[in-house]
Amino acid sequence: MKRPLITMSAITGKPTKSDINQYLFSLKENGIDQAMLYPRSGCELEYLSDEWFDTIGHFLETAKGLDMSIWLYDDFNWPSGDAGGKVTKIPEYRLTSIITKGESIGKISNFSSHNSDLFGQKMFPNLLCADAVDYFIKCTHEEYYKRFSEYFGTVIKGMFTDEASIGYCCTNSSIPYYSGIENDYYELCSRDFTTDLTQGYELFYYYATEAVSNRFRLCYTSRIETWCASHGICMTGHAMNDFNPFYATKYNGRILKNLSCFDIPGIDEIATDFYDRSIFTLFGTAEYTASKQGHAMAELFALGPCDMSYAKKRLMLYYSACHKIDHYFLAISHLDMRGNLLICDYFSNFSADQCDFEGMRLLSSESEKCALLAKKDFCADVYVKYPYDICAKQVTEGFDSTVYNELLYQLTRHQIQWKFIDDEVVNAPVIELISQNELMLDGKIMSVNEICNILCKKPLVTDESSDIIDGIFVRKFDDGEIAVLNTSENEISCKILGNNVIIAPYGVYISSESQLAYSRKEEINCEFKINHKSAQISRLMFLNDSTEVKLTCNEAKNIKFAIRNGTEAYLDGNKIECNSNAFSLPRGMQALYKESKEISLGKGVHSVCSANDLKYMPSVIIIGDFDIKYDGCDAIISTHNELCSAPCAISYYGEIEMTTEIFIPDGAKYIRLDGAKQYTKAYVNNELISAFICPPHDIDVRKYQGKQIKLKIAQYSTLAPIFGNTELWDKESEKSQWRGTPSSGLVLGGFDKISFLY
Repeated sequence: MKRPLITMSAITGKPTKSDINQYLFSLKENGIDQAMLYPRSGCELEYLSDEWFDTIGHFLETAKGLDMSIWLYDDFNWPSGDAGGKVTKIPEYRLTSIITKGESIGKISNFSSHNSDLFGQKMFPNLLCADAVDYFIKCTHEEYYKRFSEYFGTVIKGMFTDEASIGYCCTNSSIPYYSGIENDYYELCSRDFTTDLTQGYELFYYYATEAVSNRFRLCYTSRIETWCASHGICMTGHAMNDFNPFYATKYNGRILKNLSCFDIPGIDEIATDFYDRSIFTLFGTAEYTASKQGHAMAELFALGPCDMSYAKKRLMLYYSACHKIDHYFLAISHLDMRGNLLICDYFSNFSADQCDFEGMRLLSSESEKCALLAKKDFCADVYVKYPYDICAKQVTEGFDSTVYNELLYQLTRHQIQWKFIDDEVVNAPVIELISQNELMLDGKIMSVNEICNILCKKPLVTDESSDIIDGIFVRKFDDGEIAVLNTSENEISCKILGNNVIIAPYGVYISSESQLAYSRKEEINCEFKINHKSAQISRLMFLNDSTEVKLTCNEAKNIKFAIRNGTEAYLDGNKIECNSNAFSLPRGMQALYKESKEISLGKGVHSVCSANDLKYMPSVIIIGDFDIKYDGCDAIISTHNELCSAPCAISYYGEIEMTTEIFIPDGAKYIRLDGAKQYTKAYVNNELISAFICPPHDIDVRKYQGKQIKLKIAQYSTLAPIFGNTELWDKESEKSQWRGTPSSGLVLGGFDKISFLY
């Protein structure tokens, strides 16, 4: 059984067989044995060409040798259905809409409402046309099967479809249109489509949306699923705008039914934002479809930031598992980083380019626990009817989801277990949204507070005063097990079934797992010697139209420059010559930069000029043995500190070691590092004792009581220090189109306190 972490492996550049071997081996070595091959911006192979399929063959051959599983992505970038533009080259295979308001009512149009810098000027495939979908399958699925049938159902596990939709051509005054909608509309309501359109029949949009939804399921979802099933693989993926019931309806029709056709239905949680109220719709959708199919997937982490802590990643896996999700697609894993020349505003990277990637072994072990947890079910205290009906009735008007979002938030906050229903009949209380601002519980109109007061039993988890705690998620499973998730970055003290429990920031409590018990905590005063094992690598930032920054050296320093291909840089008016391969940089950046020889910089202020800077693909990078701080875009470099004591916060790239001598008193069981956020390994007398990806960091020292030990703490950064102050970029940039997930602050090395636990 393969572990359930699956990298969305972006095939960028023109990877050689050696590149592919090295890449897949690094995944396998670090606990990941499944990958999805993802043709994405930055790919320099012609999609669906012989060269493309030769590259896929290398992946499959290598994966087979490593006993890894491969998932295929069914298009180039997203949305799925176009086969990299092949489908929409045929005019009759282009998605159409019909105008339903104004002077042009009844007009059929191919106009795309999604033309943008991201998509470009394009048409979208008509997934309401069976012939268009068959042609898509012929261009993609059939071509893979023709070449690689021996791998189907063995190495190849499934096909991922991404945000295929019937709404890309729709505006606020149009709906999807297909040949035959008039007959399908009549079959639903025994009324004439054209008459109801022109005369404004009050249920016109409801029946038209239902017809479109049924057609989408017939022509696309069921068709793809049938093909996959007949070829021994699973259909997986997710829908467009699955987090918002109005847009989910507008772009997919009856989304719960459509997703339930997938073998492994999925959702897209790319922001890792536990405070966004739409998260409840999103994961409620996953739970509903998983209950139908027995499995579900989530695409996770795509917006980063690339310094997201392992603790937060682990928490999202458990949050997913509490909603029956047992497949975790990790976005994105780059073969190299050239895709960020085109998709500039956000960056996540699940690859060995991350200095802390070894920690994925521990995250992978956690994911196996999550997949088992996902098999558990829970009884609903109440069902919430998915608001498809009301969204369909006003599909061109919009939908204010404030009351609906507040309902799901308060139900969750009050620890009321709820599930979605679609059009099923259940023998349990049901909440229905009957207008944008009105809710009904079992036929009676009530406010959110009234509903919660009726349904709320004694909370399983409270504070010391028996009050509900904000910032936690609680799930009680049918077997009596309880999961409590701390969705905040602060430690939480609580009572769980009468027991006092402390849950670490982004921590997870599972009632069946034993908790570390100790009687007292004693802070340790000691000094650590710091050893920087890696050269510092960091950018110089040229924000907006700025072409000059100041580089201040507090002492004379020898540094190297790495300059991005296609750009130039000048130091104190002289061009920086970069003629060597950029082997100092992470592997995924090396082909995109050239590196200078070591340059001696005197103490004082230096001018560096360049242009065409990008948030995650800097024009100018400096490399050397130094500490760096930023004053706006200007950089200040100085000599590393050699010593630290708690609290210590160290900004660095790569690996640091902190060593000290400590006497272990009698009765001391553990040494705890409070506030450590990085992937951390602890050594006693040079013997590896523990490795941690999330708090608590408790080092077992019971066998060393009464002895003097050498304690070494090794910590590993992410790639984030290379990119400097990205918060400033997000705040000030005039170029950003779509910002990534805001970082809560640079994840620093070091820790806040070090203590004995007795």
